[in-house]
Amino acid sequence: MDLIKWEIKQTLKSKSFWSIGIAILILCNVFHIVDYIKGGVTGYDMFMGNCNDFVSTSMLLIGIFAGLHITGALEDRKIQAAIMAGNSRAKVLGAKYISYVMTICIYFVTATIIPSIIGFIRFGTAVEGGSFMIDVVLASLFFLISEISLFSICFLISMLMKKSGFAIIINMITMLGIMVGTQFLSFKEWGQKILEYSPLGQYMTSLGAPCAKTFAIAGGISAAFIILIMAASFMHFRKEELK
Repeated sequence: MDLIKWEIKQTLKSKSFWSIGIAILILCNVFHIVDYIKGGVTGYDMFMGNCNDFVSTSMLLIGIFAGLHITGALEDRKIQAAIMAGNSRAKVLGAKYISYVMTICIYFVTATIIPSIIGFIRFGTAVEGGSFMIDVVLASLFFLISEISLFSICFLISMLMKKSGFAIIINMITMLGIMVGTQFLSFKEWGQKILEYSPLGQYMTSLGAPCAKTFAIAGGISAAFIILIMAASFMHFRKEELK
C-alpha cells in the first residue's frame, strides 16, 4: 500500500501529468464552447459529444504520457530503486499500473464528466433511452473501462521500450494505427465482427447503441483485454534485466 501511495504521489507531482491533462481538457472542450454559450443542444448531447471527443483527442496524448510515466521511470531508475528497496516486481508493476489507470480516470472525469454535469445543469437531464442511470451513469463507467483497456496497450509498449522517446513514438504510431484501422474495419461487414472483440470497437458500439446489454459486453471484453495486457507486461517484466 505504501508503494502505491508513493507511486500516486510521484505521478501527481510530475509535470507531464499536469501538462498533458490540461491539453486534453482544452482540446475536449474547445469544440463545445459555442454550445455552452448559445445552447441549442441537450445535456445528453453534450455528454455523448464529450465522451466521443475524449477518445479522439487523448489517444496520442496518453501515449506520450505512458512513455514518460513508464519508460521514463525505467530510464531514471525509479523502478529499479523500488525493487532494490525490497518490493517484488509484481507489486512494482501493479503500483505503476494503478497510478497509470488513476491518471486516465482523472483525465476522463475532468475532461468529460465535469463538463457534462455543467451541460446537464444548463440544458436538462433528459436522455434518449429514458433512464439517466443507464444512459449516463452506467455508460460513463463502461466508457471508462473501455478506454482503460485501450490505453493499456500503451502501458505494455512502454514497458517493452528502453528509451522514452522510442516509447512515445511507438505509442503514437500504434494509437494512430488503431484509430485508422478501426475506421476501416467499421465499414466492412467482416471487419465489424473483428471489432466486436476489441476495446475501441466496443467503445464505438456503446456510443452508437447505449444500453445495459452493450455496456455489459463492452465491460467483459475490456476486462479480459486488461488481464491479457497485464499478464503480458508481467511476463516481460519478471525476466527483464534491470540496469
